[in-house]
Amino acid sequence: MTIIPERLPWEELVPLKLRALYESFGYKKYHMGKFEPYDLYRENKNFLKSESIITFTNANGKLMALRPDVTMSIVKNVKPDVASEKVYYTENVFRMDSAGIDFREINQIGLEYIGCESGSYAEAEAVALAIKSLEAISPDYILGVSHMGFVAAVLEECGFSGESMEGALRALKQKNLHELGALCKRAGIAPERTERLCAVAGISGPMEAFLKKLRGLPLSDAMQTAIDELSSLIETLAAMGCEKRVHLDFSVINDLDYYNGLVFQGYIQKVPSAVLAGGRYDNLMRRFGKAQPALGFALYLGELTRAFHTVSEYDADALLIYGDAPPVVTARVVGLLMNDGMSVRAEREMPAGLRGRRTYLLSGDGAIEVTCND
Repeated sequence: MTIIPERLPWEELVPLKLRALYESFGYKKYHMGKFEPYDLYRENKNFLKSESIITFTNANGKLMALRPDVTMSIVKNVKPDVASEKVYYTENVFRMDSAGIDFREINQIGLEYIGCESGSYAEAEAVALAIKSLEAISPDYILGVSHMGFVAAVLEECGFSGESMEGALRALKQKNLHELGALCKRAGIAPERTERLCAVAGISGPMEAFLKKLRGLPLSDAMQTAIDELSSLIETLAAMGCEKRVHLDFSVINDLDYYNGLVFQGYIQKVPSAVLAGGRYDNLMRRFGKAQPALGFALYLGELTRAFHTVSEYDADALLIYGDAPPVVTARVVGLLMNDGMSVRAEREMPAGLRGRRTYLLSGDGAIEVTCND
């Protein structure tokens, strides 16, 4: 008898598929505890999705925290002299919900590539795995890609810094062209630079086509370097057959203190928010005194509930009522049905409230009466 993996609930099937995917590229499972010293997160709150953290005092009087983030824990434990480390994880994190009312336990699966250099095959491989992760969930997905180096260069050339830089980043993230224009006007930014900034903010579409349009704009050296890196990425992804649903979108933004270079977010049909997010976090590595470049992403399994939520009309393909039939006969019939690819619910008597796509009534002499319910 063969157990069909596809019959598993999606909460179990998706992680199995992704674990097999990551291990096929040489990534190893990373294990960690649920607690970290609170200071680890207190000093890096801007990196977290929320400043609210569940804390407690351990038996030694030390303030600890339930882990709100996985990447930071991995970075903390990376050896400074390791050249390359490729790991994936399946872990729960504890964060405040979007309404800011209560904490949620959120299941994540993701990977981290320590030693992943910008513009390299390694970077393209990590992004390809993000794409393949989305493909494993749904054929209807989009990966939005941006570059923090390009965004920072455009805003700095406009003269934004400090609080005005934060305001411009917020407006860019929201694609709020009116607010961007108002910020530029208050800062006395030249019309041609304002126009270019608004053109960048409006970009959202197939990556290769929009990179060609960007090359037609006046670009600084830093902007040109970023465009070259993005061009190299999409070219390598094309060689891997992963480029078709990659969009350039400069509203995909992360904190400049922690992220640099490539950043991305993944979306699937039926879910309005990102189900996957990641990027290059060399700056976070430096904050921990580590010289290696690094890139990673996380897939938020909890966000997939809406996409996978279905109400099944039947409890099993086959509902077998075996009555007084001998156990040996019942076992043989169950085996035959399962070998035909059906799920089987075997009961002595007809249970209340349960439905099978087909109902099989087994008599004492082994005769079968079949009723189709679909």
